[in-house]
Amino acid sequence: MPPVEKIDLKDGDRLLISRTDRLGDLVLALPFVETMKRRYPKCSIEVLASLYASPILENNPHVDRIMRVQNDMLRKDKLYKKDLLHKIKLGNYKAVVVLFPERRISQLFHKAEIPVRIGTAGRFHSLFFNVHLLHSRKSNKKHESDYNLDFLAFFKNGSIVYKPRVYLLDKELKYARRILSEANVEFPFVVLHPGSGGSAECWPMHQFIELYGALAEAGVNVVISGSEDEGEACDKMAQGKGISLKKITGRTDLRTLAAVLSLSDVVVSNSTGPLHLATALDTQVVGLYPSKTIMSPRRWGPLGNNDIVILPETDECLCPVNQCACMETISVESVFEAVTSLHLQHQTR
Repeated sequence: MPPVEKIDLKDGDRLLISRTDRLGDLVLALPFVETMKRRYPKCSIEVLASLYASPILENNPHVDRIMRVQNDMLRKDKLYKKDLLHKIKLGNYKAVVVLFPERRISQLFHKAEIPVRIGTAGRFHSLFFNVHLLHSRKSNKKHESDYNLDFLAFFKNGSIVYKPRVYLLDKELKYARRILSEANVEFPFVVLHPGSGGSAECWPMHQFIELYGALAEAGVNVVISGSEDEGEACDKMAQGKGISLKKITGRTDLRTLAAVLSLSDVVVSNSTGPLHLATALDTQVVGLYPSKTIMSPRRWGPLGNNDIVILPETDECLCPVNQCACMETISVESVFEAVTSLHLQHQTR
């Protein structure tokens, strides 16, 4: 990357960091957020995030203020858009770093006349930025978190935080323990999270259920997490296989889910937000990824230590989006072995 002119942030300046897409994307932006606060401790480091994902920013000592946006309202409600613009103007920001260049949000920063608007070049709405980062994520050559850290080139040098962290409260952990107790989940336990929210190709649910049965038979305590609908789908499939499930589906908001994941030994998940949430809480994961370059673990893999990533047998998946048959080639046996090895490591620490 060629040398760039540094942004002159002074004590008391307010910096807005914008990442308004999915949960996993926001988790992978946390290293950039924390690095900026460490380098500029006397500046106000504020984050604009989606209403759904924003709770993970709560109780974070490196975030001075959270601004939340409902993306669906921004698309369809002119009054909502006008009100958000007003809030951004009131922020009196010296600069904004747009990690995810959504067109409507980027236009609001331009209309708010934030003096320094940093975003990527090469898009139509790059015209809303007056400082451009010359990189392209389409090649998927490195991790998403590293792409976010590329924006540090515009700021003073210093140490870099590479691992995302989410900060829980004792009362959240206490509530998570209560939900687990009500579901008759004993410690230590493993979480299976079969959903993906449409963000990635999924390992078939029937294989998650078979994995549940194999782990339970081996004496491992297991619980299913996810939405209420996912829980109902799991129940129907489990009944056909004669497996009785323990579930907390539909019972957790984002902070409670985070607390549950933090208490577990291992989380098994597709490439989705809760996988990254688990790694941000120092819980080991087994991540199930498709053989598609755009969804590669090189770009979207877990950032924890000793996590295990499993891919299909195919070198490059050519299946249509959300119709991936390759994921079925990930065997229950291979995932079982990965989970039990991590589970055993955790118990012998």
